[in-house]
Amino acid sequence: MQKEHLPDIAKTIDDYLNGKLDNSQIDALWVRLMQHPEYYTMLETQAAMKRVQVPEFRKKLEEGHDFYPDDDEPGKGMVRESKTLWVSALAAVFLLALFLNLFRTSVDSELSPAISKIHTSHLISPDISRSSTDSMTGLEQGLYRAYLLSVSGDLSSAISEYEQLAGVGDPGYNWVQYNLAILFFNSGEYQASSEHFDRVDCGLLGHTARRESCYWFKANSHVAAGNLEHAWSAGNSALELPGYYRDDTIALLRKIRYVLEGQD
Repeated sequence: MQKEHLPDIAKTIDDYLNGKLDNSQIDALWVRLMQHPEYYTMLETQAAMKRVQVPEFRKKLEEGHDFYPDDDEPGKGMVRESKTLWVSALAAVFLLALFLNLFRTSVDSELSPAISKIHTSHLISPDISRSSTDSMTGLEQGLYRAYLLSVSGDLSSAISEYEQLAGVGDPGYNWVQYNLAILFFNSGEYQASSEHFDRVDCGLLGHTARRESCYWFKANSHVAAGNLEHAWSAGNSALELPGYYRDDTIALLRKIRYVLEGQD
């Protein structure tokens, strides 16, 4: 942990427990907590302090304490705080406890991927601009045939066709491996899927949405295969890109981190 981050993360955690963060800031905090598990100790410590302080606060409220002591008397009274912030702090502590309890009940069983299938619309089609398939090269015909088999649902034939195409260094190798990874995932062959995703350079798949999808699917394939460290890495790569799966990725990474910490 880098020392220069400590004052900043401590203040952010305090703001979270005081109910001062909006939803986007809370998401950003959890991303930092997942990237730096050692910050959990700081969160738990500050939450524990709130648990001690809140009952005392409630007791004084019932006694009619106004929480506005004479600031000129050093050492007397409590720090000036609004009741609204204290109520927010109480809610934050309860939410934190609920969140941890939900993790314990939902992750006690074997961690599962967040998705069961990858829609065929995510497959990459061959870039063939000719009006007739008669003028296709042998490779192009194979790619076209494999794609049609994929979208028609004949996964085993599509996999067999793709595996005969595009070796390392050939045009189309990257997205052929991507399509194979998707097909193996949909076939329930998760280890094979994760291995093919590892051969894909997601950063070369064009637009941001496809790159994010690639990392998201890769993370899920590694979760399904039981490779949680690889899933963690892929999920964090997905978080670096703005996109559709951001909230789902954060939720999956929280579960992965909980399981990984339990294995230490």
